[in-house]
Amino acid sequence: MLLGVVFFSIAFLLPGAVMAEGTGRLVSVQWLAKHKDDPNLVIIDVSKTKYYLENHIPGAVSGSFSAKDYISYGIDTSYGGDDLLVAPDARLPWHAGSPQYIQTVMRKMGINNDSTVVVYDEGAHFHAPQFYFALTFHGHKNAYLLDGGFAKWASKGLPVTQAVPEVNPGDFVAKIVNPNTVVDTDYVLTRLYKKDTAVVYAVTSKWYYGSYLAYNRPGHIPSSVLAPYPDQFQEDKTWRPADVLKRQYLAQEILPEKEVIVYCGGNPASISAWFTLHHVLGYPNVKVYYDATTGWLKDPRDLPLHLYQNQHLLRDPLWVHWYAGTRIQYLLTDPGTIAVDVRPEEKYKSGHIPYAVNIPVQELMAKKNMTLKNWQTLLGDKGIASDKEVVIYDEQTGDAASLMFWLLEYMGHPKVSVMTGGLAGWNAWNLKLTNDETIIAHPRTKFDVSISPENFIANPRKNRRLVNANEKPDFFGLPRVWIACLKNVPARMPVSDFKHIPWDQNLDSAGNLKNAGQLIEVYEGAGVLKYAEIVCYSDSVEDAAMTYYALRALGYPQVRVYLPSKGAL
Repeated sequence: MLLGVVFFSIAFLLPGAVMAEGTGRLVSVQWLAKHKDDPNLVIIDVSKTKYYLENHIPGAVSGSFSAKDYISYGIDTSYGGDDLLVAPDARLPWHAGSPQYIQTVMRKMGINNDSTVVVYDEGAHFHAPQFYFALTFHGHKNAYLLDGGFAKWASKGLPVTQAVPEVNPGDFVAKIVNPNTVVDTDYVLTRLYKKDTAVVYAVTSKWYYGSYLAYNRPGHIPSSVLAPYPDQFQEDKTWRPADVLKRQYLAQEILPEKEVIVYCGGNPASISAWFTLHHVLGYPNVKVYYDATTGWLKDPRDLPLHLYQNQHLLRDPLWVHWYAGTRIQYLLTDPGTIAVDVRPEEKYKSGHIPYAVNIPVQELMAKKNMTLKNWQTLLGDKGIASDKEVVIYDEQTGDAASLMFWLLEYMGHPKVSVMTGGLAGWNAWNLKLTNDETIIAHPRTKFDVSISPENFIANPRKNRRLVNANEKPDFFGLPRVWIACLKNVPARMPVSDFKHIPWDQNLDSAGNLKNAGQLIEVYEGAGVLKYAEIVCYSDSVEDAAMTYYALRALGYPQVRVYLPSKGAL
């Protein structure tokens, strides 16, 4: 993660306006109250029609359907933001029409080429950024958003009205200046999993993790990270301070030196994120995946969606059956994947996945003399190396597997996963087990079925383990949240302020890891947000490790297990 980041500050000034540094393209309600009668100013209200009709800022023109057009057979069809911008022949929802179409709509609102345009919505919404984007993407150079929207205006006791102003047609000429701001599905496909690119999903966690079915399939584009647009705003509907926003995005590794591609369900929320990143924070290279999830799902290639953010940390039994199984051993000198059975030795010997090696992690962690050097030797002797994916399994519940997962991540292994459902999941597919010993030896033939011993070098990661409870948080200035993972909270805890979420809250009634939507409800419901350093604590380290694994699968960026400097390691 990069810490020494240079941020770009953009402060566009309206004539006569006094604006805070770093709040590019935002104006305050105080400024608008002072300038609302300026002859060259056009105010656009893009909240839903019914809200505009109830009350709006004097002189504001509605950017949504008219009073006679927003009801269809008794149904309110006004969405706000782009009601008038979407052409009748649009192939996807929320898609603005052609430049000529946009030009016609903008002129009807009285917008001239030299107008100063201030756009607002209800406040803390994506409607105003959506309209702003359509206007500026088509060449207008003097548009701004009202910080806090109508809610902030009304909270100050400023005048409102129901009067609909008469509009003189404008002369705005629409011309796309930078078409590269918008990218399509093929472009997004070329940027997935690239280290210099951040693909950002701007809707809420229920959409991202799939507990809410917005379209025909739930989930998010693989490798994309969640940065919900509501997290951009304060309680008074204004944008959060730039410093707070910077740290939120940095925590998710959404860095200004990266190419950032924002998307949402249809594009309104993504454009809100685009505005925040590009204008409020000054990120230089922000693009909008305009077709968004609706376009991704409509693509004839039947493109996938993921539910967990780190989907690669979960491997299903069929994946393990192939990539770490029998047949591939005959086809490659080094299959690149090794299965690790972490059950006690007697259970391993009674039947295990073919070519799996046994590391009874709970027994080993209980030993007082297992130093880091002992672990290095043991792991290397079992064929574990940093360039191989290690996929771990236990009987079912994942407590032992989670412990091994945390241990390997703490020791610096870059590619660790857990087989979902454990051996219960394997047996559910009627896959074969074996009692045959897995041979660990140097190869004798080109396609040798032995597991080669390796030289594993540990590189302990401080951000995976907390040794001292009094250590000051050091995660972009974000808070530290402790989770007590025990069934019952003990009388003595390392800290007094914590969340109590027992380890079994990670499991469903069948004893399997809950799906992503259920898990995020557990943690967000308890107030454990992703903009924090999370410390998992239990007097049983495997309980803490299970919570650690669940949070890592969900994509929490900074998760640690509290394990003081005593005993194992």
